Amino acid sequence: MGDSDMRLAVIVTEYPKFTETFILRDVMKFIEFGAEVRLYHLAPFNTSEVLHDFAKPTRAIARHVGLVSPRTLASFGSRLGSMAGPLALIGAQQGGKPVLAGKSAVVSVAASAIARELTEWGADHVHAEFAGHPATAAWVIHRLTGIPYSVSCRAHDIFRTQRLLAEKLGEASFVRTISNYGRDFLASHVRGLRGEEIQVIHSSVDVKAIPQLGPPPQKGPFHVVYVGSLQVRKGVDLLLRALAALEIPEWRCSLAGDGPEREALEGLAADLGLGGRVSFLGKQDFAAVSKLFESANVIAAPSVIGPSGRTEGIPNVAIEGLAFQRPVISTNVSGIPELIRPGQTGFLIEPGSVPELLYALEAVHADPGGAYAIARQGRALVEEEFSLAVNAQRQFNLFRAHSAAAMGRAAE
Repeated sequence: MGDSDMRLAVIVTEYPKFTETFILRDVMKFIEFGAEVRLYHLAPFNTSEVLHDFAKPTRAIARHVGLVSPRTLASFGSRLGSMAGPLALIGAQQGGKPVLAGKSAVVSVAASAIARELTEWGADHVHAEFAGHPATAAWVIHRLTGIPYSVSCRAHDIFRTQRLLAEKLGEASFVRTISNYGRDFLASHVRGLRGEEIQVIHSSVDVKAIPQLGPPPQKGPFHVVYVGSLQVRKGVDLLLRALAALEIPEWRCSLAGDGPEREALEGLAADLGLGGRVSFLGKQDFAAVSKLFESANVIAAPSVIGPSGRTEGIPNVAIEGLAFQRPVISTNVSGIPELIRPGQTGFLIEPGSVPELLYALEAVHADPGGAYAIARQGRALVEEEFSLAVNAQRQFNLFRAHSAAAMGRAAE
């Protein structure tokens, strides 16, 4: 089990998920620190997603508990009395949202089976990635077993609805957010939570493994790169509209990612007459994305607040872009200004503003040397506050401090 003597369960909704590399990088670090880790995914294994090369070792520790398996139903039936409390709270807090309440109830059934496995395994700590269904599962497991748990809160998992958060986060051993913005939001919107008790640990990248690139290439077309899912909250339509008005003779744009808006965005690109200058590359692994960063003149992350309050925490592509020392344009949304500081580490615009995005793109093109100097300062900030080695260690130390053994109680 390694020197840490730690058995850690991490709960996610989906596995693998192309856009959640930051979670798997953390998991790989926890294993490196000596933990024995189980990675529980609530949804079945996602065969349509890319599992990046660095994360392939997690396949051996990923586990899914089937909702209708005999073992799951038996676990739920044997703990029905203990489940009454959590299910009653779910009904009271989420009853006005029947779909949400129904999903939480289903997650609770799975959690009862995971609870049995973790008790048999002797788990020391449970960590939920996101305050939605993973936190519901961790909370139910804690109610059934007493195993301490923690929750990472990121963005839409706390912004869309605060139903049941007081219970799930209030009973956690500790709560972590990825931004000061998220900490302040929780402290002002969730009863019982105090800002000074919430841990702010930014999402991270492995800066030691990312080369400090020289200035972007100046020969050839001005290369604009976007990496991420193609969803409304990402603002890719705004990028296309800005590109259509761009007064630069030669440019090209690479969009790496996929999602529900792809067909609409491809249609918009055609309607705007962008022709072959915009490439929809689909999902790309980290090696391919790294090559895009090398050839990029600028990284665009024009996030907006999407339907039902869905929005960003801090886009991972913005962190990675700065780590590669590439200029990044992003928006004044959520915790993004904690990374993109205007004129210091990047180019910050108001969300939804095509004119501001256009101006920022042209500013990078007009002064590549100045933009590169800003990107280098961005790399320095990433090394200081967004380093995987440092931030994963901070999390792991908290897991140990709030483990069953450290807190003087083990799973029942």
